[in-house]
Amino acid sequence: MPTLALDGQLIGYAVEGEGVPLLLLHGTTMNRTAFDAVRASLPADTGYTHVMVEFPGSGESAMPTQPLTVEGLAAQGHAVMQHLGHHRYHVAGYSLGAVVAAGLAGLYPESVASATLIAGWMKTDARQRCTFELWKRLIATDRELFMRYAYADGLTAAAHEMLEPMLEMAISMGATTIAEGSAAHLDLDAVVDIAHLVATISAPTLVIGGAEDRWIDVSHSHALAHAIPGSQLEVLPAGHLMISEQAAQIAALLAAHISAT
Repeated sequence: MPTLALDGQLIGYAVEGEGVPLLLLHGTTMNRTAFDAVRASLPADTGYTHVMVEFPGSGESAMPTQPLTVEGLAAQGHAVMQHLGHHRYHVAGYSLGAVVAAGLAGLYPESVASATLIAGWMKTDARQRCTFELWKRLIATDRELFMRYAYADGLTAAAHEMLEPMLEMAISMGATTIAEGSAAHLDLDAVVDIAHLVATISAPTLVIGGAEDRWIDVSHSHALAHAIPGSQLEVLPAGHLMISEQAAQIAALLAAHISAT
């Protein structure tokens, strides 16, 4: 997998497909594969150049040597797109990736054709900080225990009915994919405040929230949409792990949003 060195940080990324350039930013504990189910559900009649950038400590990206910032992660994603010759592109992010995508749209308005923010938020609240600290402690203690909690709270009851026969296997496999840099991701999660960046977003923006999201309450999606002029809000009947549970629905919304810009 290719890498790019920027300001002493080695950034891993992957490129797949040909067509409309689309930067995809994963969430906390994840890597470049986070959007695989969504990408597989995108309409075949529209070509995309998918660029999956990995945050420090995820996949092929080196561990961070200093605390992460939204501005720094946005700069890394933008640098990869510039390096690849995509001077104007669409960006979609999930969870922490949505926060970074919003920051990127605010910082580089001349380059962002559209932004899609999935399960994102503008400012971390007290309940989120408690949740992110719990994540850190569970990961440090027992990764399979963390995955059991993640599935218990991250999915809807309907999704659990389908997953139950494969739950133990999913937990075991999921534990092996948790990024080594997860603690650094969670430290950033705990201090997010991008109100000043959100206010400068001019690109057409789609905000997608989950009605049953226990980690990033859907009120955060409403707040993001309210703060971004002209944005569109869609609320799905999903928990936080919606890019798996509602991959087809998210793909349809993403494709329609990109084609309309």
